[in-house]
Amino acid sequence: MARFARRGLVGLVAALALTPPALAQTPPNMLVIGTDVGSIPTLDPAALNARTVSELVSNLYDRLVQIDPIELQTVQPMLAESWEVAPDGSKITMKMREGVTFASGNPFTAEDAAWSIRRVIKMGQVGSTDIAQWGFTPENVDDLVRAEDDTTLVIELPEKVSTDLVLYSLAGSSLGIIDSKEAMEHEANGDLAADWLRGNAAESGPFSLVEWRPNDLVITQRNDNYWGGQPAMERVLMRHIPESGNLRLQLEGASVDVGHYVGASDLEALAENPDIEIQNTPGFGFYYIALNQKDPDLSKPKVREAFQHVLDWQGLAKANMRFNGVPWQSIIPQGMAGAPQALEDHYDFDPEKARALLAEAGYPDGLKKRLYPASDAHLLNVESLQATARLAGIDLEVIPGQHVPDFRARDFDVYMGNSGGRLPDPFATATHYAYNPDNSDEARLSGYYMWRTAWDVPELTALTERSKRETNPEARAEIFAEMDKLYRESDPSLIVFFQRIDPYVLRANVEGYTGHPTWTTRWDEVTKN
Repeated sequence: MARFARRGLVGLVAALALTPPALAQTPPNMLVIGTDVGSIPTLDPAALNARTVSELVSNLYDRLVQIDPIELQTVQPMLAESWEVAPDGSKITMKMREGVTFASGNPFTAEDAAWSIRRVIKMGQVGSTDIAQWGFTPENVDDLVRAEDDTTLVIELPEKVSTDLVLYSLAGSSLGIIDSKEAMEHEANGDLAADWLRGNAAESGPFSLVEWRPNDLVITQRNDNYWGGQPAMERVLMRHIPESGNLRLQLEGASVDVGHYVGASDLEALAENPDIEIQNTPGFGFYYIALNQKDPDLSKPKVREAFQHVLDWQGLAKANMRFNGVPWQSIIPQGMAGAPQALEDHYDFDPEKARALLAEAGYPDGLKKRLYPASDAHLLNVESLQATARLAGIDLEVIPGQHVPDFRARDFDVYMGNSGGRLPDPFATATHYAYNPDNSDEARLSGYYMWRTAWDVPELTALTERSKRETNPEARAEIFAEMDKLYRESDPSLIVFFQRIDPYVLRANVEGYTGHPTWTTRWDEVTKN
Protein backbone atom coordinates (compact mmCIF):
# COMPACT_ATOMS: atom_id res chain seq x y z
CA MET A 1 0.00 0.00 0.00
CA ALA A 2 2.83 2.41 0.84
CA ARG A 3 6.17 2.82 -0.97
CA PHE A 4 7.71 -0.04 0.93
CA ALA A 5 10.01 -1.64 -1.65
CA ARG A 6 11.09 1.70 -3.10
CA ARG A 7 12.66 2.67 0.20
CA GLY A 8 14.91 -0.35 0.06
CA LEU A 9 14.16 -1.31 3.66
CA VAL A 10 12.32 -4.57 3.14
CA GLY A 11 14.71 -6.67 5.16
CA LEU A 12 14.97 -4.16 7.97
CA VAL A 13 11.23 -3.69 8.27
CA ALA A 14 10.63 -7.42 8.32
CA ALA A 15 13.17 -7.85 11.10
CA LEU A 16 11.65 -5.05 13.16
CA ALA A 17 8.16 -6.39 12.74
CA LEU A 18 9.09 -9.93 13.73
CA THR A 19 11.33 -9.13 16.70
CA PRO A 20 9.45 -9.47 20.00
CA PRO A 21 9.52 -5.91 21.35
CA ALA A 22 10.17 -6.89 24.97
CA LEU A 23 13.50 -8.63 24.21
CA ALA A 24 15.72 -5.56 23.87
CA GLN A 25 15.92 -1.83 24.25
CA THR A 26 15.18 0.29 21.24
CA PRO A 27 18.21 1.32 19.15
CA PRO A 28 19.74 4.76 19.85
CA ASN A 29 18.81 6.03 16.37
CA MET A 30 15.20 4.84 16.48
CA LEU A 31 12.15 6.20 18.32
CA VAL A 32 9.40 3.69 19.07
CA ILE A 33 5.97 5.03 20.04
CA GLY A 34 3.36 2.74 21.54
CA THR A 35 -0.08 4.02 20.56
CA ASP A 36 -3.42 3.16 18.98
CA VAL A 37 -2.49 2.60 15.35
CA GLY A 38 -5.97 1.17 14.89
CA SER A 39 -7.38 4.69 15.21
CA ILE A 40 -5.67 5.73 11.95
CA PRO A 41 -8.31 5.55 9.20
CA THR A 42 -6.28 7.29 6.49
CA LEU A 43 -3.03 9.18 5.94
CA ASP A 44 -4.71 11.92 3.88
CA PRO A 45 -4.28 15.25 5.73
CA ALA A 46 -7.65 16.43 4.40
CA ALA A 47 -9.49 13.59 6.16
CA LEU A 48 -8.14 13.54 9.71
CA ASN A 49 -8.62 15.21 13.07
CA ALA A 50 -7.60 12.64 15.72
CA ARG A 51 -4.53 12.62 17.95
CA THR A 52 -2.37 9.71 16.73
CA VAL A 53 -2.78 10.30 13.02
CA SER A 54 -2.37 14.07 13.48
CA GLU A 55 1.04 13.48 15.07
CA LEU A 56 2.08 11.12 12.27
CA VAL A 57 0.94 13.43 9.48
CA SER A 58 2.59 16.42 11.20
CA ASN A 59 5.93 14.70 10.66
CA LEU A 60 5.25 13.60 7.09
CA TYR A 61 4.13 17.09 6.05
CA ASP A 62 5.32 20.54 7.05
CA ARG A 63 2.78 23.34 7.26
CA LEU A 64 3.16 26.97 6.28
CA VAL A 65 3.43 27.98 9.94
CA GLN A 66 3.59 26.26 13.30
CA ILE A 67 2.46 27.04 16.85
CA ASP A 68 4.97 26.96 19.66
CA PRO A 69 4.02 24.10 22.03
CA ILE A 70 4.64 26.26 25.11
CA GLU A 71 3.83 29.81 23.95
CA LEU A 72 0.58 28.79 22.32
CA GLN A 73 -0.32 32.17 20.87
CA THR A 74 3.07 32.41 19.13
CA VAL A 75 2.96 31.57 15.42
CA GLN A 76 6.36 30.61 14.01
CA PRO A 77 7.59 30.30 10.41
CA MET A 78 7.76 26.91 8.77
CA LEU A 79 7.46 26.63 4.98
CA ALA A 80 6.31 30.25 5.00
CA GLU A 81 9.39 32.27 5.87
CA SER A 82 7.42 35.44 6.61
CA TRP A 83 3.99 37.00 6.06
CA GLU A 84 2.21 40.34 5.97
CA VAL A 85 -1.39 41.13 6.84
CA ALA A 86 -3.17 43.85 4.85
CA PRO A 87 -4.03 46.93 6.97
CA ASP A 88 -7.75 46.15 6.70
CA GLY A 89 -7.18 42.48 7.55
CA SER A 90 -8.59 41.25 4.26
CA LYS A 91 -5.48 39.52 2.94
CA ILE A 92 -2.42 37.58 4.10
CA THR A 93 0.60 37.54 1.79
CA MET A 94 3.18 34.86 2.59
CA LYS A 95 6.76 34.54 1.41
CA MET A 96 7.75 30.91 0.83
CA ARG A 97 11.02 29.45 2.04
CA GLU A 98 13.39 28.92 -0.89
CA GLY A 99 15.58 25.91 -1.57
CA VAL A 100 13.11 23.40 -0.10
CA THR A 101 12.56 20.06 -1.83
CA PHE A 102 9.96 17.40 -1.24
CA ALA A 103 10.95 13.83 -0.40
CA SER A 104 10.51 13.04 -4.10
CA GLY A 105 13.15 15.63 -5.02
CA ASN A 106 10.57 17.97 -6.57
CA PRO A 107 11.10 21.64 -5.64
CA PHE A 108 8.59 23.24 -3.27
CA THR A 109 6.78 26.31 -4.62
CA ALA A 110 3.91 28.56 -3.58
CA GLU A 111 1.68 26.65 -5.99
CA ASP A 112 2.10 23.50 -3.89
CA ALA A 113 0.91 25.48 -0.87
CA ALA A 114 -2.04 26.97 -2.75
CA TRP A 115 -2.99 23.55 -4.18
CA SER A 116 -2.85 21.91 -0.75
CA ILE A 117 -5.13 24.51 0.85
CA ARG A 118 -7.57 24.48 -2.06
CA ARG A 119 -7.63 20.68 -1.99
CA VAL A 120 -8.60 20.56 1.70
CA ILE A 121 -11.52 22.91 1.04
CA LYS A 122 -12.66 21.06 -2.08
CA MET A 123 -12.49 17.67 -0.35
CA GLY A 124 -14.84 19.01 2.32
CA GLN A 125 -13.87 16.32 4.83
CA VAL A 126 -13.21 16.67 8.55
CA GLY A 127 -9.79 18.19 7.95
CA SER A 128 -11.40 21.25 6.39
CA THR A 129 -13.30 22.19 9.56
CA ASP A 130 -10.82 24.74 10.89
CA ILE A 131 -9.95 26.54 7.64
CA ALA A 132 -13.43 26.42 6.06
CA GLN A 133 -15.05 28.31 8.93
CA TRP A 134 -13.45 31.55 7.70
CA GLY A 135 -15.74 31.50 4.65
CA PHE A 136 -13.77 29.45 2.11
CA THR A 137 -15.85 27.23 -0.17
CA PRO A 138 -15.09 24.96 -3.14
CA GLU A 139 -16.60 27.68 -5.32
CA ASN A 140 -14.46 30.61 -4.12
CA VAL A 141 -11.19 29.05 -2.96
CA ASP A 142 -9.47 29.01 -6.38
CA ASP A 143 -9.81 32.78 -6.63
CA LEU A 144 -8.98 33.50 -3.00
CA VAL A 145 -5.95 31.24 -2.46
CA ARG A 146 -3.40 31.62 -5.22
CA ALA A 147 0.32 31.67 -6.00
CA GLU A 148 1.43 34.95 -7.53
CA ASP A 149 4.84 33.49 -8.31
CA ASP A 150 6.99 30.60 -7.08
CA THR A 151 7.64 32.21 -3.70
CA THR A 152 4.51 34.32 -3.04
CA LEU A 153 1.23 32.95 -1.72
CA VAL A 154 -1.81 35.20 -1.36
CA ILE A 155 -4.75 34.28 0.88
CA GLU A 156 -7.71 36.62 0.56
CA LEU A 157 -10.31 36.31 3.29
CA PRO A 158 -13.95 36.07 2.18
CA GLU A 159 -15.24 37.30 5.54
CA LYS A 160 -14.07 39.71 8.23
CA VAL A 161 -12.25 37.53 10.72
CA SER A 162 -9.35 37.81 13.11
CA THR A 163 -6.28 36.92 11.04
CA ASP A 164 -4.70 35.34 14.13
CA LEU A 165 -7.38 32.65 13.89
CA VAL A 166 -6.57 32.08 10.22
CA LEU A 167 -2.87 31.67 11.01
CA TYR A 168 -3.67 29.25 13.83
CA SER A 169 -5.70 27.11 11.44
CA LEU A 170 -2.86 27.08 8.87
CA ALA A 171 -0.70 25.48 11.59
CA GLY A 172 -3.03 22.47 11.88
CA SER A 173 -1.98 19.01 10.72
CA SER A 174 -4.69 18.91 8.05
CA LEU A 175 -3.02 21.86 6.31
CA GLY A 176 0.19 19.93 5.66
CA ILE A 177 1.74 20.91 2.32
CA ILE A 178 1.60 18.09 -0.21
CA ASP A 179 3.90 17.57 -3.20
CA SER A 180 1.20 18.42 -5.73
CA LYS A 181 3.15 17.15 -8.74
CA GLU A 182 3.69 13.70 -7.27
CA ALA A 183 0.17 13.48 -5.84
CA MET A 184 -1.51 14.44 -9.10
CA GLU A 185 0.37 11.71 -10.92
CA HIS A 186 -1.89 9.37 -8.92
CA GLU A 187 -5.18 11.21 -9.38
CA ALA A 188 -8.04 8.99 -10.53
CA ASN A 189 -11.39 10.23 -11.82
CA GLY A 190 -10.85 13.73 -10.50
CA ASP A 191 -10.38 12.61 -6.88
CA LEU A 192 -7.41 14.94 -6.20
CA ALA A 193 -5.36 11.83 -5.40
CA ALA A 194 -7.62 11.00 -2.46
CA ASP A 195 -7.50 7.25 -3.04
CA TRP A 196 -3.71 7.21 -3.34
CA LEU A 197 -3.09 9.52 -0.39
CA ARG A 198 -5.20 7.29 1.83
CA GLY A 199 -2.26 4.90 2.12
CA ASN A 200 0.69 6.80 0.65
CA ALA A 201 2.39 10.14 1.18
CA ALA A 202 3.91 12.93 -0.91
CA GLU A 203 5.99 14.34 1.90
CA SER A 204 7.33 17.78 2.70
CA GLY A 205 8.33 17.02 6.30
CA PRO A 206 11.31 15.59 8.16
CA PHE A 207 10.15 11.97 7.83
CA SER A 208 8.90 9.83 4.96
CA LEU A 209 6.49 6.92 5.01
CA VAL A 210 7.98 3.45 4.65
CA GLU A 211 4.99 1.32 5.55
CA TRP A 212 1.61 1.55 7.22
CA ARG A 213 -0.01 -1.69 8.34
CA PRO A 214 -3.49 -0.84 9.65
CA ASN A 215 -4.02 -2.04 13.23
CA ASP A 216 -0.35 -3.01 13.49
CA LEU A 217 2.53 -0.71 12.62
CA VAL A 218 3.67 2.53 10.98
CA ILE A 219 7.31 2.87 9.92
CA THR A 220 8.88 6.17 8.86
CA GLN A 221 12.37 7.02 7.64
CA ARG A 222 14.09 10.36 8.12
CA ASN A 223 14.46 12.72 5.18
CA ASP A 224 18.22 13.28 4.98
CA ASN A 225 17.69 16.34 2.76
CA TYR A 226 15.15 18.02 5.05
CA TRP A 227 15.52 21.81 4.91
CA GLY A 228 15.50 22.07 8.71
CA GLY A 229 18.46 19.73 9.12
CA GLN A 230 18.85 15.98 9.36
CA PRO A 231 16.83 14.50 12.27
CA ALA A 232 18.80 12.51 14.85
CA MET A 233 16.34 9.63 14.66
CA GLU A 234 16.91 7.56 11.52
CA ARG A 235 13.52 5.89 11.94
CA VAL A 236 10.36 6.43 13.96
CA LEU A 237 7.96 3.53 14.50
CA MET A 238 4.41 3.71 15.81
CA ARG A 239 3.38 0.31 17.18
CA HIS A 240 -0.20 -0.72 17.85
CA ILE A 241 -0.33 -1.41 21.61
CA PRO A 242 -3.91 -0.67 22.62
CA GLU A 243 -3.83 -2.51 25.96
CA SER A 244 -2.56 -0.20 28.70
CA GLY A 245 -0.97 -2.89 30.86
CA ASN A 246 1.03 -4.24 27.93
CA LEU A 247 2.17 -0.74 27.01
CA ARG A 248 3.26 -0.09 30.57
CA LEU A 249 5.39 -3.26 30.60
CA GLN A 250 7.06 -2.29 27.33
CA LEU A 251 7.79 1.21 28.61
CA GLU A 252 9.32 -0.25 31.77
CA GLY A 253 11.35 -2.69 29.69
CA ALA A 254 12.59 0.06 27.34
CA SER A 255 11.25 -1.66 24.21
CA VAL A 256 9.01 1.39 23.75
CA ASP A 257 10.28 4.96 24.13
CA VAL A 258 7.01 6.92 24.19
CA GLY A 259 3.52 5.80 25.20
CA HIS A 260 0.14 7.28 24.31
CA TYR A 261 -3.22 6.43 25.97
CA VAL A 262 -1.82 4.81 29.11
CA GLY A 263 -4.60 4.06 31.62
CA ALA A 264 -4.95 5.77 34.99
CA SER A 265 -3.78 2.87 37.16
CA ASP A 266 -0.74 2.24 34.96
CA LEU A 267 0.10 5.95 35.00
CA GLU A 268 0.03 5.82 38.80
CA ALA A 269 2.60 3.02 38.77
CA LEU A 270 4.80 4.61 36.09
CA ALA A 271 4.88 7.91 38.00
CA GLU A 272 6.96 6.13 40.66
CA ASN A 273 9.54 4.89 38.14
CA PRO A 274 12.69 7.08 38.00
CA ASP A 275 13.30 5.95 34.40
CA ILE A 276 9.96 7.36 33.27
CA GLU A 277 8.74 10.91 32.67
CA ILE A 278 5.05 11.81 32.32
CA GLN A 279 4.25 14.95 30.36
CA ASN A 280 0.85 16.38 31.25
CA THR A 281 0.03 18.28 28.08
CA PRO A 282 -2.92 20.67 28.40
CA GLY A 283 -5.63 20.26 25.79
CA PHE A 284 -8.16 22.67 24.29
CA GLY A 285 -11.12 20.60 25.35
CA PHE A 286 -13.11 19.32 28.30
CA TYR A 287 -14.65 16.28 29.93
CA TYR A 288 -18.40 16.73 30.13
CA ILE A 289 -21.84 15.27 30.72
CA ALA A 290 -24.17 15.82 27.74
CA LEU A 291 -27.96 15.85 28.07
CA ASN A 292 -30.09 15.35 24.96
CA GLN A 293 -32.58 18.22 24.72
CA LYS A 294 -34.80 16.23 22.38
CA ASP A 295 -35.72 14.24 25.49
CA PRO A 296 -38.68 16.04 27.15
CA ASP A 297 -37.42 15.15 30.64
CA LEU A 298 -33.83 16.26 30.14
CA SER A 299 -34.86 19.48 28.40
CA LYS A 300 -36.33 20.91 31.62
CA PRO A 301 -33.98 23.53 33.14
CA LYS A 302 -34.37 22.17 36.67
CA VAL A 303 -33.40 18.69 35.47
CA ARG A 304 -30.33 20.11 33.74
CA GLU A 305 -29.49 21.95 36.95
CA ALA A 306 -29.89 18.75 38.96
CA PHE A 307 -27.28 17.00 36.78
CA GLN A 308 -24.81 19.72 37.77
CA HIS A 309 -24.72 18.26 41.27
CA VAL A 310 -24.55 14.49 40.76
CA LEU A 311 -20.89 13.93 39.84
CA ASP A 312 -18.27 13.58 42.58
CA TRP A 313 -15.68 15.45 40.53
CA GLN A 314 -13.39 16.01 43.50
CA GLY A 315 -13.19 12.26 44.03
CA LEU A 316 -12.48 11.67 40.35
CA ALA A 317 -9.77 14.36 40.41
CA LYS A 318 -7.84 12.25 42.93
CA ALA A 319 -8.38 8.99 41.07
CA ASN A 320 -9.11 8.36 37.39
CA MET A 321 -8.66 11.99 36.31
CA ARG A 322 -5.36 12.67 38.07
CA PHE A 323 -3.40 12.43 34.81
CA ASN A 324 -6.22 13.09 32.35
CA GLY A 325 -7.79 16.36 33.44
CA VAL A 326 -7.81 19.22 35.90
CA PRO A 327 -11.02 20.37 37.60
CA TRP A 328 -12.52 23.20 35.53
CA GLN A 329 -16.07 24.43 35.08
CA SER A 330 -15.72 27.06 32.38
CA ILE A 331 -15.93 26.69 28.59
CA ILE A 332 -12.93 29.02 28.27
CA PRO A 333 -9.66 27.04 28.69
CA GLN A 334 -7.37 28.03 31.52
CA GLY A 335 -5.10 30.98 30.85
CA MET A 336 -6.96 32.09 27.73
CA ALA A 337 -8.76 35.37 27.10
CA GLY A 338 -11.91 35.66 29.22
CA ALA A 339 -11.19 32.61 31.39
CA PRO A 340 -11.67 32.67 35.18
CA GLN A 341 -8.49 33.22 37.17
CA ALA A 342 -9.02 29.96 39.05
CA LEU A 343 -11.47 27.07 39.41
CA GLU A 344 -14.96 28.29 40.29
CA ASP A 345 -16.83 25.24 41.53
CA HIS A 346 -20.34 26.15 40.46
CA TYR A 347 -21.24 22.47 40.08
CA ASP A 348 -20.71 21.20 43.60
CA PHE A 349 -21.42 17.55 44.36
CA ASP A 350 -24.69 17.60 46.32
CA PRO A 351 -27.06 14.64 45.73
CA GLU A 352 -29.70 16.02 48.10
CA LYS A 353 -29.77 19.31 46.23
CA ALA A 354 -30.11 17.40 42.97
CA ARG A 355 -32.98 15.34 44.40
CA ALA A 356 -34.79 18.54 45.47
CA LEU A 357 -34.33 20.07 42.01
CA LEU A 358 -35.79 16.95 40.40
CA ALA A 359 -38.81 17.24 42.66
CA GLU A 360 -39.25 20.88 41.63
CA ALA A 361 -39.14 19.74 38.01
CA GLY A 362 -41.96 17.26 38.66
CA TYR A 363 -39.94 14.11 39.36
CA PRO A 364 -40.21 13.44 43.12
CA ASP A 365 -39.55 9.76 42.47
CA GLY A 366 -36.47 10.44 40.33
CA LEU A 367 -35.60 9.64 36.73
CA LYS A 368 -34.42 6.66 34.76
CA LYS A 369 -32.24 7.21 31.69
CA ARG A 370 -29.60 5.47 29.59
CA LEU A 371 -25.96 6.54 29.97
CA TYR A 372 -23.63 6.29 26.98
CA PRO A 373 -19.81 6.45 27.29
CA ALA A 374 -17.88 7.84 24.33
CA SER A 375 -15.71 4.71 24.50
CA ASP A 376 -14.40 2.11 26.92
CA ALA A 377 -11.77 4.65 28.04
CA HIS A 378 -14.58 6.56 29.76
CA LEU A 379 -16.07 3.60 31.63
CA LEU A 380 -14.54 4.47 35.01
CA ASN A 381 -16.01 7.98 34.83
CA VAL A 382 -19.34 6.59 33.65
CA GLU A 383 -19.50 4.06 36.48
CA SER A 384 -18.68 6.78 38.99
CA LEU A 385 -21.50 8.96 37.64
CA GLN A 386 -23.89 6.00 37.71
CA ALA A 387 -23.12 5.38 41.39
CA THR A 388 -23.34 8.98 42.58
CA ALA A 389 -26.41 9.84 40.47
CA ARG A 390 -28.25 6.98 42.18
CA LEU A 391 -27.89 8.91 45.45
CA ALA A 392 -29.97 11.70 43.89
CA GLY A 393 -32.65 9.34 42.61
CA ILE A 394 -31.36 9.16 39.05
CA ASP A 395 -31.12 5.60 37.72
CA LEU A 396 -28.65 5.52 34.81
CA GLU A 397 -28.39 2.31 32.78
CA VAL A 398 -24.88 2.15 31.32
CA ILE A 399 -24.75 1.14 27.63
CA PRO A 400 -21.14 0.00 27.01
CA GLY A 401 -19.52 0.51 23.63
CA GLN A 402 -18.22 3.17 21.26
CA HIS A 403 -20.97 5.79 21.18
CA VAL A 404 -19.44 8.81 19.42
CA PRO A 405 -21.61 8.10 16.32
CA ASP A 406 -24.72 8.08 18.53
CA PHE A 407 -23.70 11.42 20.02
CA ARG A 408 -23.18 12.90 16.54
CA ALA A 409 -26.60 11.60 15.47
CA ARG A 410 -28.43 12.94 18.57
CA ASP A 411 -29.33 9.34 19.41
CA PHE A 412 -28.65 9.18 23.15
CA ASP A 413 -30.09 10.15 26.56
CA VAL A 414 -27.09 11.04 28.73
CA TYR A 415 -23.55 10.89 27.33
CA MET A 416 -20.06 11.22 28.84
CA GLY A 417 -17.08 12.10 26.70
CA ASN A 418 -14.35 14.61 26.10
CA SER A 419 -13.52 17.09 23.38
CA GLY A 420 -10.35 18.34 21.75
CA GLY A 421 -9.67 21.52 19.83
CA ARG A 422 -6.85 22.41 17.46
CA LEU A 423 -6.84 26.20 17.66
CA PRO A 424 -5.13 27.85 20.67
CA ASP A 425 -7.96 30.32 21.10
CA PRO A 426 -11.26 30.31 23.07
CA PHE A 427 -13.11 30.52 19.77
CA ALA A 428 -12.24 26.85 19.19
CA THR A 429 -14.04 25.65 22.32
CA ALA A 430 -16.86 28.16 21.80
CA THR A 431 -17.70 26.52 18.48
CA HIS A 432 -18.10 23.21 20.31
CA TYR A 433 -20.07 24.35 23.34
CA ALA A 434 -21.74 27.68 22.49
CA TYR A 435 -22.51 27.58 18.78
CA ASN A 436 -25.59 26.19 17.06
CA PRO A 437 -26.64 28.24 14.01
CA ASP A 438 -29.35 25.78 12.92
CA ASN A 439 -30.91 23.41 15.45
CA SER A 440 -32.92 21.40 12.92
CA ASP A 441 -32.18 17.71 12.44
CA GLU A 442 -31.80 18.37 8.73
CA ALA A 443 -28.86 20.75 9.32
CA ARG A 444 -26.66 17.84 10.47
CA LEU A 445 -24.18 20.18 12.16
CA SER A 446 -22.51 17.34 14.02
CA GLY A 447 -19.25 19.27 14.28
CA TYR A 448 -20.90 21.41 16.95
CA TYR A 449 -21.53 19.70 20.29
CA MET A 450 -24.27 22.18 21.13
CA TRP A 451 -26.16 20.97 18.03
CA ARG A 452 -25.55 17.34 19.03
CA THR A 453 -27.44 17.99 22.27
CA ALA A 454 -30.17 19.95 20.39
CA TRP A 455 -29.66 22.94 22.67
CA ASP A 456 -30.53 26.24 21.01
CA VAL A 457 -29.42 29.52 22.62
CA PRO A 458 -29.16 32.17 19.86
CA GLU A 459 -27.41 34.62 22.20
CA LEU A 460 -24.49 32.23 22.62
CA THR A 461 -24.25 31.66 18.88
CA ALA A 462 -24.19 35.43 18.31
CA LEU A 463 -21.38 35.89 20.85
CA THR A 464 -19.35 33.17 19.13
CA GLU A 465 -19.77 34.96 15.79
CA ARG A 466 -18.69 38.25 17.37
CA SER A 467 -15.56 36.65 18.81
CA LYS A 468 -14.55 35.44 15.35
CA ARG A 469 -14.68 38.95 13.86
CA GLU A 470 -13.27 40.93 16.77
CA THR A 471 -9.55 41.74 16.55
CA ASN A 472 -9.07 43.85 19.71
CA PRO A 473 -7.65 41.56 22.45
CA GLU A 474 -9.42 43.33 25.33
CA ALA A 475 -12.75 43.28 23.51
CA ARG A 476 -12.37 39.59 22.72
CA ALA A 477 -11.67 38.80 26.37
CA GLU A 478 -14.86 40.62 27.36
CA ILE A 479 -16.86 38.67 24.78
CA PHE A 480 -15.60 35.33 26.08
CA ALA A 481 -16.21 36.28 29.71
CA GLU A 482 -19.77 37.32 28.82
CA MET A 483 -20.26 34.08 26.89
CA ASP A 484 -19.04 31.96 29.79
CA LYS A 485 -21.37 33.73 32.25
CA LEU A 486 -24.39 33.34 29.97
CA TYR A 487 -23.53 29.69 29.37
CA ARG A 488 -23.44 28.89 33.07
CA GLU A 489 -26.62 30.85 33.86
CA SER A 490 -28.51 29.02 31.10
CA ASP A 491 -28.15 25.61 32.82
CA PRO A 492 -26.28 24.10 29.89
CA SER A 493 -26.87 20.80 28.14
CA LEU A 494 -23.09 20.21 28.24
CA ILE A 495 -21.84 20.29 31.82
CA VAL A 496 -18.06 20.78 31.98
CA PHE A 497 -16.16 19.34 34.96
CA PHE A 498 -12.54 18.92 33.79
CA GLN A 499 -10.23 20.53 31.27
CA ARG A 500 -8.52 17.87 29.21
CA ILE A 501 -4.93 16.75 29.74
CA ASP A 502 -3.17 14.42 27.33
CA PRO A 503 -0.53 12.39 29.22
CA TYR A 504 2.54 11.41 27.19
CA VAL A 505 4.78 8.82 28.86
CA LEU A 506 8.48 8.97 27.95
CA ARG A 507 11.56 7.00 28.81
CA ALA A 508 13.88 9.37 30.69
CA ASN A 509 16.58 9.12 28.01
CA VAL A 510 14.28 10.65 25.37
CA GLU A 511 14.85 14.37 24.88
CA GLY A 512 13.22 16.87 22.54
CA TYR A 513 9.84 15.12 22.40
CA THR A 514 7.23 17.65 23.54
CA GLY A 515 3.56 16.69 23.47
CA HIS A 516 1.72 19.42 21.59
CA PRO A 517 -1.72 20.64 22.67
CA THR A 518 -2.80 20.73 19.00
CA TRP A 519 -1.55 17.14 18.46
CA THR A 520 1.21 18.33 16.08
CA THR A 521 4.07 16.84 18.15
CA ARG A 522 7.28 16.78 16.13
CA TRP A 523 10.06 14.21 15.98
CA ASP A 524 12.81 16.09 14.16
CA GLU A 525 14.42 17.43 17.36
CA VAL A 526 14.21 14.15 19.32
CA THR A 527 17.45 12.68 20.65
CA LYS A 528 18.24 9.79 22.99
CA ASN A 529 21.07 9.91 25.51
